[in-house]
Amino acid sequence: MVKSGETAGKLDEVLNYLADQMEKDYDLMSKTKGAMIYPAFIMFGLVAVGFVMMVFVVPKMTEILEESGAELPFTTKILIGTSGFLSSYWWIFFLAIVGIVAGIKYYRKTSAGKQHIDYIILKSPIFGPLIFQKMYLVRFTRSLSTLLTGGVSLTEALKITADIVGNEVYKLAIEKTIEEVEDGNSIATVFQNSPVVPNMVAQMLSVGEQTGRLDTVLNKLSDFYAREVDNAVG
Repeated sequence: MVKSGETAGKLDEVLNYLADQMEKDYDLMSKTKGAMIYPAFIMFGLVAVGFVMMVFVVPKMTEILEESGAELPFTTKILIGTSGFLSSYWWIFFLAIVGIVAGIKYYRKTSAGKQHIDYIILKSPIFGPLIFQKMYLVRFTRSLSTLLTGGVSLTEALKITADIVGNEVYKLAIEKTIEEVEDGNSIATVFQNSPVVPNMVAQMLSVGEQTGRLDTVLNKLSDFYAREVDNAVG
């Protein structure tokens, strides 16, 4: 974009536009991260309280129940057994958590792992369709619109966007789109069959191509989904 701005003699306009788009992207990411902190904190608190109850509270209740001599329900026996295991082998619980986290980080570094985990994120209940899908759509449409507005060719703009979109599922979809565009097909061809791209986006992209206003359409889509994410995170 800077090179295009220099060639066209509009470097100041390009830099101002880039700064504005980067500020919008930063604000959106900050709000999204802030919105995710609260549910993560609640989840951690629930796990911590559950662990404390299983290790310290349930054993005390078990002593009372055993002294009564009453026949305990099957579910209660399972609860007592789990509590006894955690009380005696609590260190295994923590080692398991550390192992799972380390395993996910290692798997995330592989190509298949990135794609699988990113797909799970996009399809996760509530947060997937409500926040993450729209957040990556904003990044995709805003980045591509910015590059096209700066005079970058469509193929080159798609290649750059694929590298910075931040999600392997969208990256693969964009890379397939590059192949279609290089073969002379429409940019909307791949997105029409993508499970993570709404039909409205594919239709709007098709209209943008037909009218020669793809950058304008992309900018409107990014503003629309940015408002959707902003409303979702409060």
